Amino acid sequence: MKTAVWVNRRHRRWLRALLIVPLLSFIMAPEEWARNGPLLPLLPRLVAGAQTEGAPIARIPSPTLEGQIEDALAKGNPDTARTLVPMFLAEPKVSADALLRIGVDFAQHDLFPEAADVFGRCVTDYPGLFEGSYNLALADLALRKYPAALATIQKAPRASRPQEVARTYLRGKIELALGQNAEGEQDLAAAFAAAPQEENYALDLGLDYIRARKYQPAEEVFEKAGSFQKDSPFILLGLSLARLLGGQNAQAIATCHAVLALHPDFSPARVLLAFALTMQGNVDEAVQVASQGLSDPDPFPYLYYIHAAALLKQQSKDYQVILRDLALAERSIPTCSLCYLAQSKAHQRMGDRAAATADLENAVRLDSALAEAWYRLASLYDQEGRNAEAQQARRRFEQLKENKADRDMEMLRDVFLKTLDDEGAP
Repeated sequence: MKTAVWVNRRHRRWLRALLIVPLLSFIMAPEEWARNGPLLPLLPRLVAGAQTEGAPIARIPSPTLEGQIEDALAKGNPDTARTLVPMFLAEPKVSADALLRIGVDFAQHDLFPEAADVFGRCVTDYPGLFEGSYNLALADLALRKYPAALATIQKAPRASRPQEVARTYLRGKIELALGQNAEGEQDLAAAFAAAPQEENYALDLGLDYIRARKYQPAEEVFEKAGSFQKDSPFILLGLSLARLLGGQNAQAIATCHAVLALHPDFSPARVLLAFALTMQGNVDEAVQVASQGLSDPDPFPYLYYIHAAALLKQQSKDYQVILRDLALAERSIPTCSLCYLAQSKAHQRMGDRAAATADLENAVRLDSALAEAWYRLASLYDQEGRNAEAQQARRRFEQLKENKADRDMEMLRDVFLKTLDDEGAP
């Protein structure tokens, strides 16, 4: 049987649209890396290996019908392909190869309901085929049907060792989605131990550790994975993030430089590098790094924010550039509270107190826990004679200041987690 594999196209293009988490922590997501596919949460690949021993040989459905589906999808006509699914599934006998191939085609075009229907038929007709159950569980995970996905992968037929490892990994993904964090981490760790060369296994386990603030174990995972995936920008990016969050700023900077040496146009590494340099006090170099990224034909939106924030730290008076960069960032990142905070600083330095106040009001509307914005807002309200509002803003700041710790770093962590998470799963 011809092998069909659901190669997660999102694995090479990070979903920019999801990266709308604000930050003074310079977020990252690749700029349509390899530009050949969408992205979903980090999921494994759909698989369709050799048919199980003894599986019945069935005729392929009408070549015209099957070809029409594939042709419609290839030409970007998903609605046409959808209308053909009921007829395709109504065929009395369809080979496992055809079901897996058509299901994978739908999944690669993000048509997960149709993919699930086709894989469901495969499971019904060929219950002994591991690939059918695995792919159905994967499609259900993409559809956020977590209990159904878990039940399917648990009931999948016993299989070869590599397939059992894949089952363990996918089960871990589903358990995490269900909030069963201990079980999910255990399964991801088992899958990674069995197959450390698998990029997705390393990314998921490493990010799970980062999410739990286990930065040393995360670093160890990415280092081990890097011995197999020496030029993977995603593994190196995860390693940089683990090191930065673990307090190893210099090592994080060195790793970012290593990523950019291999992949000069990999925007996420440039974002993280600029942030780490700013933390280190190398603001001039951070400005330079961000500026280099902005010269790309299609720069990552957060680079505009980083560039503006670094210029402000430089005490630059080039307010036209700063405000232009922040406007471009806000246009692409509508929830960027830190963009408005930075904008307020620029307006205040320009003497436009009204605009600075409006900026801060936007910032706290987007993020009511942004302590610095409340602090600055209280001062501006005082200057405007808005005493009651100033007292209210000051009380809010007092409530938040104990947890102020490192808001920028927390935002960085959350954004990078989301970015890397979206790097792989439907």
